[in-house]
Amino acid sequence: MALPEGVILLDSLGDLKSDNTHPILVCGSHCGGNRDLAKQVKNCHVTAVFLNNAGIGKNQAGIQGLAHYQAEDVLACAVSHTSAEIGIANDTWESGIISHASSQAAEVGIQIGDSVKEAVNKLITSTSLRSSTQNSKSPESLIDQNPENNTKVDLKKQTQTQIQGVSITVTDSITFLNESNSGDIVVCGSHGGLSAGHYAQKHRVKAVFFNDAGIGKNNAGTKSLESLSDAGILACTVDCMSAEIFNGQDVLLNGVITVCNQLAKTRGIKEKMTVKEAIQYI
Repeated sequence: MALPEGVILLDSLGDLKSDNTHPILVCGSHCGGNRDLAKQVKNCHVTAVFLNNAGIGKNQAGIQGLAHYQAEDVLACAVSHTSAEIGIANDTWESGIISHASSQAAEVGIQIGDSVKEAVNKLITSTSLRSSTQNSKSPESLIDQNPENNTKVDLKKQTQTQIQGVSITVTDSITFLNESNSGDIVVCGSHGGLSAGHYAQKHRVKAVFFNDAGIGKNNAGTKSLESLSDAGILACTVDCMSAEIFNGQDVLLNGVITVCNQLAKTRGIKEKMTVKEAIQYI
């Protein structure tokens, strides 16, 4: 698959590297987040990002990142979760339809209803993009050369808590885990798609609770659950309207379960339980 110059596809923002040289990121991750996440994306030399709206969800958390990217001068668009599978960058590229966009996107002619391919073409050919490259055709010229603007951001925060004597690791993203989390019960703000499931398996957690991201196209928001069950990891998703995506604490306090994998079901966990109730069955 040939991509336009300067475009990179990543299933997860967790895979974005600091030495990235592609200014246009088409990503399977959700368009939630905070200012620190937007700053980190910018520090990886990204000037435009296309993400999944994750069902929009509680407090419009699935598109909350748009304002933060705009504040960091990163053009941002969200695609409908029913048009492209969350966690799958290639589907975002091939099938994604823009549902929400920042003002920078409107300035280059991107409209709601555009395909991602159409939007990227408008971006690449826009006068504003050409001027931002300072008359250079190289994507690498979009990298911010001012070291003051490339300050490292440490996002990977975790909180350890207990629910009726059960130890829980709470984090906003499954990508924030590390080798020390092996065997943990994790409550996170990530979607339950395939890319998130890969991180859960990589760090060998005992159990994990995700956001269902509106479930979406081909049940993508819950697609990792059965493969996690096969790997011996109990996994559930919560309704995106019950808890904000990218907010692990909200998932713990307010999350209501929508989908359980087979391992969770054998422990007696059911749909419509709260996360707090379900933890007692692990």
